[in-house]
Amino acid sequence: MYGHFYQPPRENPFTHEIPIEVSASPFANFNEKITAECYRPNAEEGNFAAISYDMGPTLAAWLEIHHPEVYQRIIDADRQHIARYGVGNAMAQAYNHTILPLATTRDKHTQILWGLRDFQQRYGHEAHGMWLAETAIDLECLDILAQYGVTYTVLAPWQAATPVDPTEPYIVRLKNGRSMTVFFYNGPLSGGVSFDSSMTSNADVFAGSHLTGNLVREKLDNGEPQLILIATDGELYGHHKPWRDKFLSYLIQHGAPTEGFEVCTLERYMQIQPATKEVQLRTPSAWSCEHGVARWSGGCTCTEGESSWKSVLRRALSRLAERGDLLFEQYTAEVFQDPWAARNDYLALRNGWESEESFWSRHGKGGQRPEQQLEYRARLLLEAQYYQQYSFTSCAFFFEDLDRIEPRNAIAFARRAISLTWQAVDVDLQYDFLQDLLPAHSWRTQQSGVDLYKGLTEVDAGLLPPFPLGM
Repeated sequence: MYGHFYQPPRENPFTHEIPIEVSASPFANFNEKITAECYRPNAEEGNFAAISYDMGPTLAAWLEIHHPEVYQRIIDADRQHIARYGVGNAMAQAYNHTILPLATTRDKHTQILWGLRDFQQRYGHEAHGMWLAETAIDLECLDILAQYGVTYTVLAPWQAATPVDPTEPYIVRLKNGRSMTVFFYNGPLSGGVSFDSSMTSNADVFAGSHLTGNLVREKLDNGEPQLILIATDGELYGHHKPWRDKFLSYLIQHGAPTEGFEVCTLERYMQIQPATKEVQLRTPSAWSCEHGVARWSGGCTCTEGESSWKSVLRRALSRLAERGDLLFEQYTAEVFQDPWAARNDYLALRNGWESEESFWSRHGKGGQRPEQQLEYRARLLLEAQYYQQYSFTSCAFFFEDLDRIEPRNAIAFARRAISLTWQAVDVDLQYDFLQDLLPAHSWRTQQSGVDLYKGLTEVDAGLLPPFPLGM
């Protein structure tokens, strides 16, 4: 079993507070609601210690502050697995749930490095596996993973270029002798568990019928090992489907073992039965889009309605990032030996995992910390880069319409990057961003991207450039 546990950032990037979400009532917001329905019960029932899972960094950061006991149980699950089997069962996640094939090479490095550093800080050891948002891949992002020591990931079977046997892992050959082990999840079972409530109403029936029915008979007759991997969003177990945390717990402890199945996590299986066969992949590809990664770029028929707004929003965010990158590089070159290496290490500085002195000794020109005004400007521009990365969270492009909370949040993070750049170097990135947003329209409400921007929570005077007249 594999659970992808993740929540997008919901905080107002100026106040760092989550606004009241009425539809989550009686809870203040969906993070609280899903914690009560899913994260807490699964942690208390010990499910995290038995399955492979990832806990997205934005979710982990929120849980650590607001529900530290739940957070600690999830972290301890990996430690218990190491104590028992010698390997962990938690995987890292690319930091901002970005669709990596659509990211620049530089941003791929940052997303992967931030995700790995976040994991190492929380779990106390390096990650060997990484979950990629929507399992979206190209060969470059897999190669970058391999460069940083990641050895395995999870994909959908239709991401293979030729038919595969999902009961065993495969090897993907990469550049310069590097490789990646890929586990393909069982498509029918994973889809059924996710969307067919009747399939998960009885764990004994599920084990005796659905699990046994997906074994490869020839392997069974020959005594060959095989793995049935069911991969779903973790929130399925208790939030999307009430009481499925109990189903998962019973399946792990009773249903599966009664039918002769051993519950085994991915890294443990990889040690016992390493991959021997190679596979070619369809690239770019993802688990929830039949059109490569078009769902998150130009739009496609995977979602209802008219989706041309997606290409407009992505272009607006990408052009803002390009302008921001140029300013970041220009204005930090005098204080950093390599501005982009500094950005890759900024997460540790921002979160207090590395001291100011250590950071500047490694990244400052001549190993020196700059004078106060230059340091302040550099920190503002690093923070602008941080929120620039947040603006590409995949959820902004997943659903059917522009006039939703997810695109609005992406625009809010972009506005925060605009504000920080304005404070740092007095350059207005807002005007061009709004011009780029103007053609994006909701097919349901006719709201434009500029309307969404104007509807964001007001901020103090001086934090943003003057709003252009007539827009």
